[in-house]
Amino acid sequence: MIGLVLRKLYRAILLPSFALVLLGTMWAAVLYQVRQERVAAWQEGLLHAHGQARTLADNASYLLRQADHATQLFKLKFEEAEGTLGLAEFGRPGGLLASLIPPRLELPVALYRADGSLADSLHGRFAAQVAGEAFFRALAAADGDSARFDTPAVAPGAAPWRLRVARRLVDGQGRFAGAIVLLVDPAWFIDDYDRVQTAPGGLVLLQSATTGLATGRVDEHLFHSATLRFGAGASPEEAVLRTPLDGVARLYARRALPRYGVVAIVGHTLDSALARAQRRGALYLGAVAAASLLVLGFTALLTQQSRRLRRSTEAAEDAQRQLRAAVDASLDALFLLKAHEGAAGIEDFVLADVNERGAAMLGHPRAELLGQPMGELVPAWRTEGFIDKYRTVLATGQPLEEEFPTRTGEPRWLQHQIVAIDGGVAVTLRDITPVRQSIVALRESEARLRTIADNMPAMIAYVDRDEVYRFHNRSYQQEFARRGVQAIGRPARAVLGERRYAELLPHIRRAEAGEKVRFEEDEGERSFEVMYIPQTDDGARVIGFHVVRNDVTAQKTEQRRLLKLAQVDPLTGLANRAGFQHKLQEAMQQCRAQATLMAVMYLDVDRFKPVNDTHGHAVGDALLKAFAGRLTHALRAGDTVARLGGDEFTVVMEGLRQPDDALGAAAKIVRAMRLPFDLDGLTVRISTSVGLAFYRDADLTPARLLQRADELLYQAKEAGRDTFRADPAFAALPATSDVA
Repeated sequence: MIGLVLRKLYRAILLPSFALVLLGTMWAAVLYQVRQERVAAWQEGLLHAHGQARTLADNASYLLRQADHATQLFKLKFEEAEGTLGLAEFGRPGGLLASLIPPRLELPVALYRADGSLADSLHGRFAAQVAGEAFFRALAAADGDSARFDTPAVAPGAAPWRLRVARRLVDGQGRFAGAIVLLVDPAWFIDDYDRVQTAPGGLVLLQSATTGLATGRVDEHLFHSATLRFGAGASPEEAVLRTPLDGVARLYARRALPRYGVVAIVGHTLDSALARAQRRGALYLGAVAAASLLVLGFTALLTQQSRRLRRSTEAAEDAQRQLRAAVDASLDALFLLKAHEGAAGIEDFVLADVNERGAAMLGHPRAELLGQPMGELVPAWRTEGFIDKYRTVLATGQPLEEEFPTRTGEPRWLQHQIVAIDGGVAVTLRDITPVRQSIVALRESEARLRTIADNMPAMIAYVDRDEVYRFHNRSYQQEFARRGVQAIGRPARAVLGERRYAELLPHIRRAEAGEKVRFEEDEGERSFEVMYIPQTDDGARVIGFHVVRNDVTAQKTEQRRLLKLAQVDPLTGLANRAGFQHKLQEAMQQCRAQATLMAVMYLDVDRFKPVNDTHGHAVGDALLKAFAGRLTHALRAGDTVARLGGDEFTVVMEGLRQPDDALGAAAKIVRAMRLPFDLDGLTVRISTSVGLAFYRDADLTPARLLQRADELLYQAKEAGRDTFRADPAFAALPATSDVA
């Protein structure tokens, strides 16, 4: 009894449980995907911010190195002139200072005597006496020739600050003779540096690592702060804001310049960094919500049909049990009939015996029925042909068993068996009208379930314990027809073929062991999500398994499309930073494996900002697209061209036979960009500067190789733009070739 209840409970909850598992799996997968999209967007935003922080740090480092070189140059000239060199001579237009520092910066410079008094100054105001300051005492006590870097505030307690570069001076006898001091305003790196562009609300900042003083920019707003504090994040590149700024949530990336005691920080708003992930998340959640409603609808419909099927099955089982009980207890109507012969042969059959069930069927007490001719007792049996069937069985000796509907009286279905006995026949008769009605109801229910299964998009099949296909819906039938095979009644090995059967055999064995199996399989350009659901009998033994196969080709195609879009610059159609970094890493790996030569170019558009500021962003965008097209045309078909952002472009050239191939390409690019650009009637003239780095098999990271190309680009810029500079370690031609 308990087992029957448990089986009924199992059948009742099987379909809802399957629906709940399916819904849970769908939601878990989508929520996991949403989380992964957010994590990926976070990492991509952090990588982008770190790249910009690195760019900002590289720019600051370059200028500070030049400032360092300027103090060293002054020291050499000062000591050669035996202390007579003045700042006016050193800082004159076209003089020594201008050879290292762009004159437009007008760096404040001061010369202090050995007693700490101000001897001379240029482009700024300085303290008249610094003998008591720590930096001066350190210079006076030092023996070395290195410059000293610190970050003092402009005034005590004030937020504005400067980067101070100071170097010790000596006289002809090697005694301390004073100090040369340069002040660098950190706002120069922040306010007018167009290579670090952020979305609205983004932060660009330089902070002293020792004093905590900071200068930053949010959009066009420049600010100084003495209270901002950043802590370490989950990765070395990430920074976490510990003190309030403006209430805007951002992700921050940092790049330290330990030699100069400052840190470059770039922050992107979370809204801009995670916008695409949030849009995708909303799309995924909407799709899974719609799919959930569809699953719930189908589940409700299937549950209703299953309930009807269970009721019909239970009625049929009850009828079968009652019928068996009737047979065991001789409850069938049993008639023993003796032939009554007349002049023309057997004319009738006399009732020799009858059980209570038969008496009740005839509607009389048993005692009153015995000895009565059946043709007279029940005239309908003669008119319906029963008497004739009794004669035939008695004459042939062949038993007769049949079911038939009555043609007279109340419509009923009867089943009777006629067996010849000595001098007559034995007849068992059963009213099977309820059984017939249950069978009809069961067939109708099965037809309804077949209709539902045939109209579901998934391919559904059932394979028995002998691995023979016993059922499949219309979708699976169409799939088998497309392959030109017949499945029903045939083994899975013959239907699938040896190779595919061998691939699926591990999953089949797991299902036959009672495990619900889920996996994906690819067939050419099509992808499927497959489930094997074990079917057990009442003894919990696996007697086969159901196959549910969903075509997920569209979802897979969409995933690949989204991945490709994530690596393409939308303005120019070239590879973006992510696509370039992926290609650069692949190219370096292949270069090391095959011992071939490759090159990386780092380019930007000379004087792009004036064009953009004068004619507007639309003209600027058109110029970038035209520049990208001309750049692509100047290179080989197999070269990879990318836009990192702004007016910065990169090129990966693989499989070079010799460095001259890349040098020639760089020269060709420079010449090509000198030609005027026609932008819808507006003629624009620009040029390009190129840094060209080579790689063969050195222990070098992609970031360091790109940084080397960037450094060479700066050399080209310093040389007056409209040229290229190549790595002299590889170049067969002069590495500082001017392009004719």
